Amino acid sequence: MASVSLESKTIAVGTIYCVGKNYEAHAKEMRDKLGLNFPDTAAVQEPIIFSKPASALIQSGESIAMPHFKGEPISSEMHHELELVVLIGRRAIEVSEANAADYVAGFGVGLDMTLRDRQTQAKKNGQPWLLSKGFRTAAVVSDFVSLPLQEIDSMAIELKKNGERVQFGYPREMTFSISFLISYLSHIFGLEAGDLIFTGTPEGVGKVQPGDTLTAILHGKTGALTELHTQVS
Repeated sequence: MASVSLESKTIAVGTIYCVGKNYEAHAKEMRDKLGLNFPDTAAVQEPIIFSKPASALIQSGESIAMPHFKGEPISSEMHHELELVVLIGRRAIEVSEANAADYVAGFGVGLDMTLRDRQTQAKKNGQPWLLSKGFRTAAVVSDFVSLPLQEIDSMAIELKKNGERVQFGYPREMTFSISFLISYLSHIFGLEAGDLIFTGTPEGVGKVQPGDTLTAILHGKTGALTELHTQVS
């Protein structure tokens, strides 16, 4: 069973929820890459939600691998997406934004690995994203730390590829706040203890190659809170 570590405790993971285009700079980045010249107004109305199966989850220290089928890789373009990850501590059904903090067990940093060519093709064909987002090793997480939700204002997330910074962002700048996301998900799906929320990526997503090393760091006001280390095999 998939699990994460919260300050030496092992927590079984249920559903992995992910939020798309939750940083405006990244939304613009993707519009530019796809040649779109109109504002992404849909993301302002309601969050874009998708999920990954628990089988996609790996921990810091484990390797990311390209899926193969019939001896061939299923994609030629795997991208990194750095994200703040929220661990839900108890069942949440129709909770308010004001009470959302009561349901947070901890925070971690994660990588939403994406097969960009397969995702782009799926978008064009009106098909689901599951193959491009939910393959084995597509969700990488650090250990989690227990912090109050108000600490979000002092948090930053950073990703280094082969020692060089490639992504950096402040979760306080997300289009949809963590309180909103918890409330929204609790109304639409219901949340359970052990569920994870990947809250979206800042700009700077990019391609990875076999042999690349990735280090993701969750910074707080006292320094690095937690980090993950992985490589592409």
